Amino acid sequence: MRAHSFLILAAALAAPLPALAQNQAPGNRAQQRVEGINRSIESNSEIRGIQQQNRFETNQIQGQIQRQQSLPPAPLPPIGVRR
Repeated sequence: MRAHSFLILAAALAAPLPALAQNQAPGNRAQQRVEGINRSIESNSEIRGIQQQNRFETNQIQGQIQRQQSLPPAPLPPIGVRR
C-alpha cells in the first residue's frame, strides 16, 4: 500500500503546474512542457519497475508456497523409551 501512495505522489509532483506556465515566454513554456513530459516518462518508468519487482517477488513467494505444499510432511522423530 505504501508503494501505491508513493506512486500517486510521484505522479502528482511530475505534472506541470499550469499557473507557472502562464507566466512564462512561449519558448520557455514549450521547454517546460518537454521537461514535464520527460518527468512523466521517467515517473512511469519507475512505476513500471516497482510493479515488475512486486510481481517478481509475489511469484517467488507463490512458488515457495506451492513447493512447500507439494512436499510430503516431515516424518515425526521416533519416540524412545528411557530406562
